Amino acid sequence: MDVHYTWIGTPPTDRSRDIDEPKRLAARVGKGVKIYFWCLDAQVAGYQRDFAAHANVTVRGMQAFLTGATTKAYRWYYWYQESDDWAVAAMTDILNWGLAQGTPTSYRAFVKDAWSLFLMYTWGGYVLDAGVGPHGGGTFALPEPKAFMSPSLTQEDALSMRRFKLSRLAGWQGQGEVTLNNNLADAVCEAMNYGAADDGDMETCPQIEVWMLASPRYSKGAWAALRQYCVVWKEMQQNNTLVSASAPNVFRYLIAGSVYNGLSHGQNGAAPRASLWFCQNGQNSTVEVPTLKLRKTYHGSSAH
Repeated sequence: MDVHYTWIGTPPTDRSRDIDEPKRLAARVGKGVKIYFWCLDAQVAGYQRDFAAHANVTVRGMQAFLTGATTKAYRWYYWYQESDDWAVAAMTDILNWGLAQGTPTSYRAFVKDAWSLFLMYTWGGYVLDAGVGPHGGGTFALPEPKAFMSPSLTQEDALSMRRFKLSRLAGWQGQGEVTLNNNLADAVCEAMNYGAADDGDMETCPQIEVWMLASPRYSKGAWAALRQYCVVWKEMQQNNTLVSASAPNVFRYLIAGSVYNGLSHGQNGAAPRASLWFCQNGQNSTVEVPTLKLRKTYHGSSAH
């Protein structure tokens, strides 16, 4: 089984922000777990030195992986009846945009969101923010994911979501359903220059978090989440609204809605509680996932 961490940019001065938790996890997991640390190609050699003492950590370059992915046959779900090339092309565009001179470096957080969904579908396993690592003593083991999963800060329903189709789009972008926070659905569609969101069904769900995800490779849930994120991003790109005062808020609601779409895909309009890890607040800006013995530490930025 594979666990993925990602850092987009040069290493920070405070290494607790990028490599401390991956190193702690590498020291705790068993032999059946392989850790992948993803970074920009230019940073691969440096991170390889950082993880030289950890044989179960492999450092991979994001650009090199995407370049190779264009020449390899990935398995994509045939029932969308479209070419699979859009996914690799869209992820390549998103990464290039995030690294472009005119894109604020803080927007790399949104690139990482897309990258996490891309990995969940094409690779599978777990994706963890750099601030997530093992917590507590005793035996530590990460179970093999059987479905697309995410953490939740509440056990009670706290969000109202709208499920609808982007009926005015064509091709792969118009296929399948999207789910967005009902209060922000129109704002996201406005950023796409789509107009008001279509009418749809209202659903409720707990407070979903996205700093950790898990999925089997090629799961339908991961596919639905990835497709939704790429559809909205591509429409924003075509309408030159990727960078604006309102764009960060749009992206935050987009990733949450995309993850909910993945969790609830094929579940008759609900995210099964078995697909959520319920969290509890810890000390010093942390959140704990007791069932997995993992802890998320917030460092005051969502950029990586």
